[in-house]
Amino acid sequence: MIKNVEFKSSQDSPLMFDEARLEDLRIQVLHSRERAPWLGGDLQTVAHRITYRDLPIPGIETPMQFPLRDGSGDIMTGILHDPGKGGPLVILLHGVAGCEDSIYIKESARHLAELGKRVLRLNHRGAGSSLASCSVTYQCAGTAEIIDVLDTLPDGLTGQGIFLCGFSMGGTILLNMLADLDHDPRIRGAMTVSAPLDLIASSSRMNRRRNLIYQKALLGTLMGLERKLCVSGRLLDESPLPRPRSLLEYDELFTAPRHGFANAADYYRRASPFLRLGQIEVPVVMLHAENDPWITSDPYHRINESGRSNFRVFLTPYGGHVGFHFRGRPRPFFLDVLTHTLGEIGG
Repeated sequence: MIKNVEFKSSQDSPLMFDEARLEDLRIQVLHSRERAPWLGGDLQTVAHRITYRDLPIPGIETPMQFPLRDGSGDIMTGILHDPGKGGPLVILLHGVAGCEDSIYIKESARHLAELGKRVLRLNHRGAGSSLASCSVTYQCAGTAEIIDVLDTLPDGLTGQGIFLCGFSMGGTILLNMLADLDHDPRIRGAMTVSAPLDLIASSSRMNRRRNLIYQKALLGTLMGLERKLCVSGRLLDESPLPRPRSLLEYDELFTAPRHGFANAADYYRRASPFLRLGQIEVPVVMLHAENDPWITSDPYHRINESGRSNFRVFLTPYGGHVGFHFRGRPRPFFLDVLTHTLGEIGG
């Protein structure tokens, strides 16, 4: 179990929220109710796979490449959507077994582009189209590559600031990156949706028997990536691929040894962002559901109890994992929170 963390007080941080403007959002959170038939955390979690319509995303679409500076020759990729109205660049970070084409990423990009926002759908290292140009896959402590992407972005895209939004594991990577990052005046703020803050607790929750179907689906995608890396000849280890039975075993067999961790437990301990949140200076909004079947909400309660800071946590009783399909709302609630948060920073 992770220990407590000290956060910057309101007197220490010059970047604060307008509490009056946030009050309406707090009220919306308190009155949120599940929309039938998506009742319960599991149906909330899978609803987007059933309801999503793949509509065009407005704006000029530009594929982008980001060579990494670690000497590997790896190149990350993404797709930029620019409606031509300027403003801060919004970078979307997908979760585990996801990519630029994950439903919640495309839905978010379309919503923001319709509002005139410039959006970058970024693939993590080895995900989506970047698999063809990368030798390894991403992990929760892999922050250097995100910093490389930020440093590679042209001034014309970032001159009015950068806002980052991370979903699930993408939120974990985002928080770790913000803790690692030297002061970057371009970053105006950040948001996470259903992000695991304590990887040990989240692994314990995810590895419950009730989540076997989720694990099977995620492992299928992850092992598909491993097989493609193996066929391409880019894996240094040419021994037959092991067959993990859980995400814990996957991290024990692949993630930990590949990225220099002693084992999965060491990886989870060192890659959990909770104890490092006090190192983050930019405003961060966090959205999480109490009935998320994958991620425990305990760390979020502890952030709320820590007092006034540059973090604002919105805990809804319902929403599942990256779901948030609520009554009276034509789109997931995380899009409303994202729009409101961008308004807070003038985006």
